[in-house]
Amino acid sequence: MKKILLLTLIASMANSAPLFMLNMESDIDSSISALWENSIMQILKEAAFEPVKIDPEHFAKCENIECAISAARVSGAQGLFRGRLRAEGKDSVSVRLCIDWLAGSSNPQTDVQGIAPLAWDETIKSGIILKLLSGITGKNADIENVRNKNTVISVETNPEYAVVMLNGNAVCQAPCAFSDSSSMAQISAYWQSGDNLWAAKTMVKLGNDTVKVFLELKRSFAGTEIRTNPDNASVFTADILDINSKAIGKTPYNMQGLPGETQIRLFRKGYNDTLLNVKIDALEKQIQFVQLTPITDPQKISEQNLLVKSQNKKDIGLGLLGGSTGPLAAGILLCILAQDDYQKARNIKRELEYPSFGGENFKAKIDENHKAVKNGNLKTGVGAGLIGLSLLLAGIGFTMSF
Repeated sequence: MKKILLLTLIASMANSAPLFMLNMESDIDSSISALWENSIMQILKEAAFEPVKIDPEHFAKCENIECAISAARVSGAQGLFRGRLRAEGKDSVSVRLCIDWLAGSSNPQTDVQGIAPLAWDETIKSGIILKLLSGITGKNADIENVRNKNTVISVETNPEYAVVMLNGNAVCQAPCAFSDSSSMAQISAYWQSGDNLWAAKTMVKLGNDTVKVFLELKRSFAGTEIRTNPDNASVFTADILDINSKAIGKTPYNMQGLPGETQIRLFRKGYNDTLLNVKIDALEKQIQFVQLTPITDPQKISEQNLLVKSQNKKDIGLGLLGGSTGPLAAGILLCILAQDDYQKARNIKRELEYPSFGGENFKAKIDENHKAVKNGNLKTGVGAGLIGLSLLLAGIGFTMSF
């Protein structure tokens, strides 16, 4: 009975809200960990869930998992996915997957564990990922049908060790082999050296037991241009907007990055902020258009106006803090130059203490001494004023910024 209620809960939540995914805990090779995460995300998508990778900073204020679960519920997630990979001897890895479901006031949880081969190719062939995900999502029949039709795809690239992608999702590092159940598949690969990217892609027809693919990589300048209506929307990372959020650009915005899928958030005053999944192709430049929707809820309008006002206030404060350095530097410089004038006056005064011939020369030295003192006093006064102005600007800026 408990299992039936859980599957009913899962079915009712699918397609209604995102499933937040935390980074998997792992003590094995980072590239293998990434392959696990990408494969799990792809299978969850195929099982009619909407997995969303969550950056650790999203729960930066949380010191325990209970806090993260509460924050995920407030964000509107249908569940919080966690995973753990632990080395189990030389050739295997211990896997634990868990989802805290967030519908209602309770937190029902599904939790599965298993042992998988450490070698990624053997992991794919073993079907352990599908078994674990079927146990945690309740999608047994669909997944078993998929397995019966799998084709093994063997990929080699030049240069070697390029990241290989299946239908836009990273699966392994060449040379490698993996499986897929569709009739056609897009196989792409990329290799990065510094700021330069090399990539290639091809479509392959599946259906045989094994398909071999070779990709010759070439220089890629691919990216995705984000356009909005209306334009001039601010582009942020996928984190929830707050007073500390910093825009990374405005639309139309050309987004560069490694091939695959990432998330950004679009914001424009008077419109609902939009969490956007952005796909970056290995070779071709993409254009992604977003129609922003106006806010009609008075409470949301008020909350947005308050956020914009707070951000503007902080920006002005930070501007004043930055602007205070100019007067401070100028004030200190004038005070230093004033010391040169005072030193000059002292030197002249010492000269006047010795017997001197010529009244006019004596009088000229006195005038020069007075002028040096006057210049020193002027520079000191102006410099002190600039230092005071700098401290005032810094004080106002600090108050507005924090």
